[in-house]
Amino acid sequence: MSSLDDQTTFIFDRQFCLVGKSYYASLSVPIPAGIVNQESAKLEAKKEKENLDRHLAASMGKLSVNDREAALEEVHAIVKNDPESTFFLQANLQAMEDRLNSIKHGTIYEKAEAIDPCFVSSRRIRLLFLRANRYDPEAGAEQLIKHLDLKVSLFGEKKLTKTITLLDLDDNDRMCLESGFCQILPQKDVAGRTIVLILPGLRPNVAMKHAVRAIYYLGMTMLQESEVIQKKGIVKLCYAVGRYKDRRKASGLAKIAQLMLATPVPYGGIHFCFDACDYLEYVYRRAIILVLPTSAAAKTRIHFGTHMECVYALRRYGITEGSLPISLIDTNPLLHNHMTWYDYRKKLDLDRVKPNDVSSILKIRLPRQDSRNGDGANAMVCSSLTVEPRSGDILEHQVHTGNLRLKKLLVELSAEYKAIDGKKEKMVFAQNLVRQMKASGSRFLKFDQMIEAWTDVSDKMARNKVSKTLRNIRCSNSHSEARKR
Repeated sequence: MSSLDDQTTFIFDRQFCLVGKSYYASLSVPIPAGIVNQESAKLEAKKEKENLDRHLAASMGKLSVNDREAALEEVHAIVKNDPESTFFLQANLQAMEDRLNSIKHGTIYEKAEAIDPCFVSSRRIRLLFLRANRYDPEAGAEQLIKHLDLKVSLFGEKKLTKTITLLDLDDNDRMCLESGFCQILPQKDVAGRTIVLILPGLRPNVAMKHAVRAIYYLGMTMLQESEVIQKKGIVKLCYAVGRYKDRRKASGLAKIAQLMLATPVPYGGIHFCFDACDYLEYVYRRAIILVLPTSAAAKTRIHFGTHMECVYALRRYGITEGSLPISLIDTNPLLHNHMTWYDYRKKLDLDRVKPNDVSSILKIRLPRQDSRNGDGANAMVCSSLTVEPRSGDILEHQVHTGNLRLKKLLVELSAEYKAIDGKKEKMVFAQNLVRQMKASGSRFLKFDQMIEAWTDVSDKMARNKVSKTLRNIRCSNSHSEARKR
């Protein structure tokens, strides 16, 4: 076990001792269910929150007066835009270079430098770590080396100086990405900062390393594509309320902690939301909090309560309920925006490789080369529109999970549809159903025989399919009633 794993295990043991309970607490031993009743859980959660408050206060106390004020402003979404002068950046980059030269001997940095010196000396790469550490060149240099160590442990030495794409992820990694358990929200906080949402309950039942690789890919692509995010920072929200709580044994948290320490993410705020008095879940996440750098711990907040209570608590920190893909009424997360981002990333990464590689790795079927088109250039244009069906999609002329779910929904709504008068009103009803299905992450697909691949259908075709299914259900119900008479 690594030193970080040892530290995390120690934290688990220490937290249980703090409340005077002799629990079996370690990463390798599952905690028995029902070890505390509801009332004692509330008391213990309160004690743990007091302990965490003391820890956060101590983190604040370790900061200078100016840094303390800056941390309070950042966590409450008050962001100052400090312009980067050329002289300022150049001076800090030179200081970072000097620090790297003094500490690189015998580290993974030397190996990366031998493989591709342009990569490690890249201004773009170094600015990532300089901005993430609020222009502290020494901290930036040290984090760069930690990051290279992490990258090798996740993807191997061959990818040490390469940009990680979807093609470097395996099926389980991409399953984690597609699940939406970790996603970049399209709406920002009131300060205009990007919100990264973690929904632990949506994480597929795979090893934690796959989740870590997925989060790494999402985080690094986000940072490398936007200087605004590098400068303003992000707000990270782990939302483990209700069905979004991960009910499996918490293992592999050391990997998550290592990821947070080594990834050049400038945290403007870190929020954890839990069910009221959810003591055990709180202890698990506290193990991560206690290994965070002082600057990040000072901007960490814990919220307990129902969904409504957590949403109201987040408002104080500039995160509005409209930015979250969940609601007080609907328990299903809206994954449409996340899947749009995922499909966008697929198309971008397709441009990096040869067409033959894409077919086997991304499982996006490419069209056969048509002799009439010569080099098949037109076919490659079509390939960017093809998709791989997911379980929630509605497929034309197929018996699929998404089709069955749609039919079940339409059966429930058939009486309401039958009561609607007028063709136009029925069309609007069907169109609204299509929008709801798409908002939940479902797509309406058909198999294109010409390019031998699945493609999205238009809203009109999807609406017609819904209307036809509703009419068929109505006719079937009428025949059933007639036979009974």
